[in-house]
Amino acid sequence: MALRIELNGYKPGIAKFLAYKWNGSADIEILIQRNQDSYYLSGLNQWSPEKSWHTLADMTVEHGQLTGLVGEWLVDSLLTQESTARFLVQIRDKQNENYSDRGVINIADGVMTSAALNTVTTTSDTHLEPEEFVDVILDDETIDIETQTISEPEIEEQIIEEPVEPVTEEVFTSVTTSETVTDETLTQPIKPKRKSGLIFGLIIAILLFVVMGIAIWYFLFFQNQQTKDAESAMLGQCSLSQVSDDDLTFIQQCLQTKPQTSTIIQLINDAKKEKKCNIAQRLYANQSQINSTIAILYAKEYDEKYYQANSCFEADKETAIYWYETALNNDPDNKDVKARLAELQK
Repeated sequence: MALRIELNGYKPGIAKFLAYKWNGSADIEILIQRNQDSYYLSGLNQWSPEKSWHTLADMTVEHGQLTGLVGEWLVDSLLTQESTARFLVQIRDKQNENYSDRGVINIADGVMTSAALNTVTTTSDTHLEPEEFVDVILDDETIDIETQTISEPEIEEQIIEEPVEPVTEEVFTSVTTSETVTDETLTQPIKPKRKSGLIFGLIIAILLFVVMGIAIWYFLFFQNQQTKDAESAMLGQCSLSQVSDDDLTFIQQCLQTKPQTSTIIQLINDAKKEKKCNIAQRLYANQSQINSTIAILYAKEYDEKYYQANSCFEADKETAIYWYETALNNDPDNKDVKARLAELQK
């Protein structure tokens, strides 16, 4: 049965660790694994591919609830990771090593890193200096001057009458001249209209046909060819033939081409066939946090219902639960995953 594990706020760099439904003793050790690359926490902000167990001291168990305080080695190490990171915690009973359980840890908003302690101290040491107020005292004489009203002598408006000069209207007579139309004008031949308009229209039509032809060629042939070339380059970069001694570099270069989901899945399957398990596991862990389809496939690698024997993965109920929960983070309305998760958690 999966545990419900929480990390609640206590002090900067210190948090309260709680694990519900724990049926073991208080003498425990834990194993922390992150989902980006499946690495394990080995020390303060240190992660490695090797498993590293950590003993938690001064823990108590009451009514199936495991409780205790953990320090900055765990708090800082988790909070300094990416916001999309999730952590699987496995708890093992040191008094009964056959009993262990696991669960995804939920970190509350009130949990703070040890760096927050310096911020709190600096804030508390800051004092506000009282502001100095200057009273402005006005003399009586000043007030009297300001309140006095200045009376200005009234100026009588003088109306100056200007003599009006008589306006004489000039009458202009327009003389209309009638043009005489001679017989010579009437007998002039009418010139035929030029054909330049028709020729200009034909040129425009031809240009339009040329432009349309170029557009059709670009969209149907040239762009298609570019897409095929890009896909070929992407497939080449994500081909196992490109793998050198550094698996991580190969994965990074492949993901930089932004391959489609189907390409990533094909690469994972090819890696399993070639027994390049490190590549398959890293691709699964990296892409599962942002792609629910891949997260579901990763969960099925561990789910006994769908498990197919291979050299890279072994059926594990708790790990399947972990990746199903990760898939629901990106696709919370997936009914099939919810149903399967409920069956596994019974």
